[in-house]
Amino acid sequence: MKNSTLLICILVVLAVILGSLTLLKKEESEPQQVERVQSPPPEPVRLPIVHYPVPETEQLPAQADSVQPVEPQAAEPSAPEEKLPQVQQSDETIGQALKGLIPDAQLLKILRLDNFVQRLVSTIDSLPEKRLPRQNLPVYPPQGKFTVDENKQEQLFISPANAKRYEAYLKILKYTPEDLALKAYVHYYPLFQEAYRQLGYQNAYFNDRLVFVLDHLIQTPDPEDPIAVEQPVVLYTYKDPYLENLSAGQKCLLRLGRTGRLETIEILRRYRLKLTNLAP
Repeated sequence: MKNSTLLICILVVLAVILGSLTLLKKEESEPQQVERVQSPPPEPVRLPIVHYPVPETEQLPAQADSVQPVEPQAAEPSAPEEKLPQVQQSDETIGQALKGLIPDAQLLKILRLDNFVQRLVSTIDSLPEKRLPRQNLPVYPPQGKFTVDENKQEQLFISPANAKRYEAYLKILKYTPEDLALKAYVHYYPLFQEAYRQLGYQNAYFNDRLVFVLDHLIQTPDPEDPIAVEQPVVLYTYKDPYLENLSAGQKCLLRLGRTGRLETIEILRRYRLKLTNLAP
């Protein structure tokens, strides 16, 4: 049983015990001749169901500067191990881990490393919603401006040139070793879980939410390029009401262009499969 689940169980038991003691004290102080109305039995406590558990892993040794798993040495069974920092103090630790995953310094500059864990968790949680918390995004916005093309009928379409604005983001996704990324995710998972709890999800499991979001993104429609848009006021909107009503995350995938979108969805499928089979 995970420590967080064990803690929840302990808190529930304490709450039941304290509630029972309070009820007993009230009953003892009441006169016996007073008729008491029996209250209905309390509903059973429903603990959150963990659909896709993340296994607990060994902590990295104190001198480790990479997310590579470290094999325990028989000659030093009692070597000191470094505990994960609090999520609020995790920037340096996560920054070093990301450097191990993304050795290209130029690509690394795309990421906003301050409060990265909190930014990432908040953004992932918001992807199925209509809007993203732009001030909390874990990446810097793409360079250049969104461009459109116009045909002879004065109809507007997303320009194929826009796909180039997202090439660097796709490179991070495509060239990051997936197995190594999963090992890093499992190792630092307590930080993601704590950041998710700080969003208000006290009895929820971040990995379950992540799998849900991946499922949602994988179901993004696949319209042919170019996609028609219109400009009712200042911002462009999709001409097709169905596309315009998609979530923020699915709209992000539409902006990649069809080739980039299909490549991304295929990568998300592989991650989804691995995230649902992490438990030993």
